[in-house]
Amino acid sequence: MQKQQNTINKLICIGVLGLTLLILTFFVSKIIFTVVMFFVILYILTNNLGDIKMLKFLKHWGKSNAKRAGTETRKLAARLDKEGFNDAVLGEMQEEMTKIGIRLSEARQRCNKERKEADEVQELFTQRKSAAQAIKAMVDAGDETKKPSLMKMLDLLESTQSSVEKEVQEAEFWDKNLGIVQEQYDKAAGELKGAKSKISQGTAKMEQAEMKAEQAKMLEEQSKRASGLSSSMSSLDIALGSLDDAVTKADAEADASSMSYETFKTSNIEDEDDVIKEAMLAASGKGAGASIEDRMNAL
Repeated sequence: MQKQQNTINKLICIGVLGLTLLILTFFVSKIIFTVVMFFVILYILTNNLGDIKMLKFLKHWGKSNAKRAGTETRKLAARLDKEGFNDAVLGEMQEEMTKIGIRLSEARQRCNKERKEADEVQELFTQRKSAAQAIKAMVDAGDETKKPSLMKMLDLLESTQSSVEKEVQEAEFWDKNLGIVQEQYDKAAGELKGAKSKISQGTAKMEQAEMKAEQAKMLEEQSKRASGLSSSMSSLDIALGSLDDAVTKADAEADASSMSYETFKTSNIEDEDDVIKEAMLAASGKGAGASIEDRMNAL
């Protein structure tokens, strides 16, 4: 029977261990650590080093890693859905503050009740004590008939004194309890207010960062456009430069031709030699005088 119970305990341990390892692997991603711990615990289980102790160990180990997995889950949710995560955090804090507020209201009611009861019994005790003092004064004055009444009052005062002290102590206790709950409520309210402020600041910073990123993207696009325009302008400059070169070359060729013509025209030697000049005129048919015979033959 004991052996069967040990086997059941081992199976429970292995099941809890497997679930914990899955959580660790999924959220924490420390696979090497998980594998090592698996074999260590498996070794302990198979060597009968104490099933009850192992269950306690797994209980605390599982709680620790479940808490870590919860933290990782929160971080993942914050990355995937910032706005929803912020709303969830504020909602959780608001819910906790509401619970503390209910406790505060209950503590205040209890405190008022205990204080009222303590004040009433104290007032009654004080009245009885004053009455006993007055009766004692009569007895001291020689009126022995009042002595039985004095003894009754003294017995009553002595029997109720502890009850009065108890009521006062209870009132003081609930006063302190109210102060503690009030402090917790004020702290929760401050944390909620601070969380709202931090979330508001974080949202503003996130929006500012997104705006900067968008502006940087716009500047990058404008820079690319400007780069394309500069490239087009460079091509235009090259084309205009080619045209200018062609015009300059054409002007130079025209100037060269003009200079050649002027040089050719001004270098006529017929203007410098009369014989050559007359021969040139005769060759052009513009001679100074053809003979009568030539003119008749021409007719």
